[in-house]
Amino acid sequence: MKKLLLITLLGTIALQANIKVMSNTNSITSVTQKELSDLYLGKKKTINGIKVTPIDNKENFKEFYQKVLKKNSKQLRAYWMREMYKGDRLPPKKMTTAQIKKVMKGKDKVIVYSISKLSGKVILTLK
Repeated sequence: MKKLLLITLLGTIALQANIKVMSNTNSITSVTQKELSDLYLGKKKTINGIKVTPIDNKENFKEFYQKVLKKNSKQLRAYWMREMYKGDRLPPKKMTTAQIKKVMKGKDKVIVYSISKLSGKVILTLK
């Protein structure tokens, strides 16, 4: 019983954590939740006219999609199955925090999210 209570409590704390959205380009100073939603659903490829590649964080994937897209894993999987079937879009790559840190140091313009600040410039904090 104590384990169940502890797991529930930890899950609640994790969902209440702020998610930071970061980019490795200084050209992007802010982003709206709508822009993020469109970017992570593959509906747009730019923010403020700058082409960026969205990257999913394996550790914070569920929390991000629930807060930003208001979709659970099942809904998201169904969405991407339809999009891939039509041949229109592919989902963002999922990476670990270590992989994201390496990509953020590279030359490609990317946008990522995490509960902890990784590197780059924080452009939005989701509460």
